[in-house]
Amino acid sequence: MARDFSEDLEKKYAAEALERNAKSRIQSNNYNCSIKAAKFKLKKKTTIKEVRCKKCGRIFKTNRKTQLCYDCER
Repeated sequence: MARDFSEDLEKKYAAEALERNAKSRIQSNNYNCSIKAAKFKLKKKTTIKEVRCKKCGRIFKTNRKTQLCYDCER
C-alpha cells in the first residue's frame, strides 16, 4: 500500500498561504496607519486670518500683521 501525501501537502500549502496572507495584511495595515498618522500631523495651520480694520471697521482677510485695511493704509 502506498501512502497518500496529497492531503498533507494540501494542508501544508493552505497553512503557508494563510500565513502569507496574514503577513501581507499586517504590512499593509502598518503602511496605511503610518500614512494616516503622517497626514494628520502634517496638517498646516493657514496663515490667512480675518481682521477688522480699526479705522473703518471693514472685515478683510490678510496674512500680514496689520490692523488697517488696504484702503486705509494708503
